[in-house]
Amino acid sequence: MNEIATGMFFWLLKILGAYLGILIVLTLVLSRWKKNSSQETEEIADQKKQQKKR
Repeated sequence: MNEIATGMFFWLLKILGAYLGILIVLTLVLSRWKKNSSQETEEIADQKKQQKKR
């Protein structure tokens, strides 16, 4: 019985580790995507301002 509990414990630790790893990767990807989208928005706004000046 003790071996089964130990096996289940390590199995749950592996699942938790994978879950946390996925969350970290998604957080990094989303933060980079958000930075890039905000930069693109600023570039588009700058282009519109330059077109209005002409």
